[in-house]
Amino acid sequence: MSEGHGRYLRHNLIDWFSQSEISASKIAVVGAGAIGNEVVKNLALLGVGQVDVFDFDRVELHNLTRSILLREADVGQLKAQALVERAREIDPNCRLRAISADIRDCLDPLEVRNYRAVVGAVDNFEARLRLNQLCLLAGVDFVNAAIDSRFVSMELFAHSRWDVACYECHLPESAYQRMAQRYSCGGLRKRAFDEKKVATTAITASLSGAMAAAAALRMGASQSSPPDSKRVFLDSHSLQSQASQLQRQPDCPACAGLHARPAIVTRAQFDKMLLASCDSDDWTLVLPEPIIAGLTCQQCGAQPADTVIGRRARDFDDQLAWCPNCQAASVNVELRDRFTASEMPLVTHGGSLPTPHLLAQHGATIWAVVR
Repeated sequence: MSEGHGRYLRHNLIDWFSQSEISASKIAVVGAGAIGNEVVKNLALLGVGQVDVFDFDRVELHNLTRSILLREADVGQLKAQALVERAREIDPNCRLRAISADIRDCLDPLEVRNYRAVVGAVDNFEARLRLNQLCLLAGVDFVNAAIDSRFVSMELFAHSRWDVACYECHLPESAYQRMAQRYSCGGLRKRAFDEKKVATTAITASLSGAMAAAAALRMGASQSSPPDSKRVFLDSHSLQSQASQLQRQPDCPACAGLHARPAIVTRAQFDKMLLASCDSDDWTLVLPEPIIAGLTCQQCGAQPADTVIGRRARDFDDQLAWCPNCQAASVNVELRDRFTASEMPLVTHGGSLPTPHLLAQHGATIWAVVR
């Protein structure tokens, strides 16, 4: 403990800085690339109690020009693990954990509720949409950080409050169009799609990492005044910045249909609720991503690959539309994310829920169901 007091001596001289509060905080950082490196570095230096790092990717040589905690010896290693091992050297009081998995497979609202904030340091809209929904359901602040070679964007979505703007409230139509480009007209991922990568630098990464860490910990903010959702935009060349408050939008595809934060229940609790209900068709189940609900060849009528029913669409590409009988791309693949409760056997075709959580609605009440 004496070592801890000495280590944080300068922090304790700051009148608005509570080291005890920081040391008790638990933060999730999703993405162990350029921004994630900077966020984790800052959180460790500040003495945050626990930092969980999520990333399923591996270190590549080009990562080293922007990632402060990665080394050439780490190339080929799992990013989250390599980052955490190096970050542990910063402060032994900071507990760091590497989770080398896709957050869409391993995080649900009940687990997210344990964090003070979640920092999204990812480079795709799909991951941001899922993080936004998880934090919205859990009531946990979501910090979204994005960069290119010149500009930095940091957004705080203060889901610790209700009725504030979420990530999708101000997401432009062009973002949805960019996501749609990755998929075929049937909704399956294009096998041959080659997405252009955004060029970034260590300068924008470090600026973004500092702002994201500060937002996640609400540095300097009064704990008596509730936070608002906000966006900060910074030009690293001119050093000019813009800050704006974000208001909730009544037509938001993510939060407009939620009139209150859904209660979180387990699958076992939900099954009991369902058994007590008179008609399971009065329940609507909404998955956070589409699953395969059926396959039929439009040319020969065959229904191939029944084993994929109930599995997530993202696990397959447009090659699934190829009929083994007709030798043609003639299979109609039915993708759905909305079901009645009577269709639960279809949703759980593999024996369990295909996603860590789903939304169940009965009348005007919505629950978040976790595995």
